[in-house]
Amino acid sequence: EFLSITEPIRNVNPYADYLEATCTFVDTAKKSITCQSVICEGNSCDIEEFELPYDMLLVAVGATTNTYGIPGVKEYCHFLKQINDAVKLRTSIGNAFERANLPGLTDAQRKQALTFVVVGAGPTGVEFTAELRDFVEDDVPKFYPHLLPFVRIKLVEASDRVLMMFDEALQAEAIKRLTEAPQKLVEQGLIAKDMTQVLLKVGVKEVRNREIVLSDNSTIPYGLAVWAAGNGPLPLVLNLIKQVPEQG
Repeated sequence: EFLSITEPIRNVNPYADYLEATCTFVDTAKKSITCQSVICEGNSCDIEEFELPYDMLLVAVGATTNTYGIPGVKEYCHFLKQINDAVKLRTSIGNAFERANLPGLTDAQRKQALTFVVVGAGPTGVEFTAELRDFVEDDVPKFYPHLLPFVRIKLVEASDRVLMMFDEALQAEAIKRLTEAPQKLVEQGLIAKDMTQVLLKVGVKEVRNREIVLSDNSTIPYGLAVWAAGNGPLPLVLNLIKQVPEQG
């Protein structure tokens, strides 16, 4: 739940002033930062810009999702970075099942609507894949038991292993846990034996609306795609680095 991972920043330090704004530029020569704040009154919103001088500057803005310039990622993929991403993702998962539940769809259309593709088999991608699988096995039978056979979860990774930074034994165990379908549900015909697949040594070439093109030119029709392929620096940080003299 969102409230379990968020806390009002004003509770952290009563002696610090907090300004809700976005820093857009750091001027190291003038020792000042430029910020933008969105001010809304009713349905009308304006962007106000202001500058703040500093004596010492601490930059702790985190990172952004790295799309590697791959076409279609920003337009069609969900991300796992901010609270808003989580809200959007949760809503989209529900929408996928509701879409597949509509009358008049073919089995192929239901399967596409319920194909979830996760790109990136690092800790974030693997954990999300596992959580999604748990949701499908534990919660979906309560509401959409007739849709379970159409669900497919595909974890796509460009390298030859998952969880690259961990021990090989943990990597093997992760693949086993992800791909091993509950025998009872398989025997009952509720889920497909290959519901969860881990695709290694294949990257993403392009993301299209409802279709992902892989590096080997094969395609995956999908209903929802999640991009968890790594982090990259924010433009603010890249600009700041340019202004800082090279350290010896």
